[in-house]
Amino acid sequence: MSGPFPWQVRASPAHWRYRVLGLATAAALALTGGTAPAKAGGIDWNAVGRAIGRPLQSEAGGVHTAEWLRTDLHVVNAGVRENPGMELNAEASFHQTAPGRALMIGEVTLTGPEVNRVADRLRQGGVEITALHKHLQDETPRLWWMHYWAQGDPVRIARTVHTALAQTGIPLHQPEGTEPPVALDTAALDRVIGARGEDEHGVLQYHIPVAQKITDTRAHVTLPYLMEASTLLMFQPLGAGRAAVNGDFTMTADQVNPVINALRSHGMTIVELHNHMLYEQPRLFYLHFWETGNATALARTLRAGLDQVHAPRR
Repeated sequence: MSGPFPWQVRASPAHWRYRVLGLATAAALALTGGTAPAKAGGIDWNAVGRAIGRPLQSEAGGVHTAEWLRTDLHVVNAGVRENPGMELNAEASFHQTAPGRALMIGEVTLTGPEVNRVADRLRQGGVEITALHKHLQDETPRLWWMHYWAQGDPVRIARTVHTALAQTGIPLHQPEGTEPPVALDTAALDRVIGARGEDEHGVLQYHIPVAQKITDTRAHVTLPYLMEASTLLMFQPLGAGRAAVNGDFTMTADQVNPVINALRSHGMTIVELHNHMLYEQPRLFYLHFWETGNATALARTLRAGLDQVHAPRR
């Protein structure tokens, strides 16, 4: 690949997430650059970051995350060159469940030859695979999304995730830098969606929490919304007010077909319906979608879907 794309250089996402943190936490993050505090409740999150290969970011709800973009891939879907910020990535999110113990939920975008190599390394380290499926319908190269889960010693889990990701072409030592702006009328889209989007690598992302309390019955913990308990909407600018949209609606069983009906009645392409986890209650289903067009019109379609899952307007 000749030279970096504008979205390949990433800044800390903490700037965009201060609004969902308490004021005291936000002030602390401002002093530390958004990285996780050294210790919280007996867990040394800096040690977890060292084990996984990059500093963790502190997020809302006591979540600590690591993310890598698949800047090594040249992905085209339905004629659109995909920004890696459209969830072409690897990620791991940790949440403390007991002194010295954490729940980890994550996913990674993989090429076909990488799937079983990564699965074997995760399995050998005690990390369970919870889903393997598609998020796109017409992409080259062909890609898979693997979801994984573990609980226990977060340093051990982090080391396993790092070892597994080393079996891929993902550049694990990605520098931080200036966040490229989203070339869309984000204020107008916020009004239509009814929430505030975040700039993630030049892509406008919305995380809309589900209305219900979601419990991981094996870890005995209520899932923070950033750990698979929210709908993800993503807008990649295409110029002249146009965008490509992708993401997934997170739904209970009774909401699945109302959302499908709302999206299809507006011409939105439905890609795949599946689960991401094994132990959640109530059971959640994830509907992936894709479309290109006028960004505001696409936002109205997505808002029609949000109305079916009772997502409030902020």
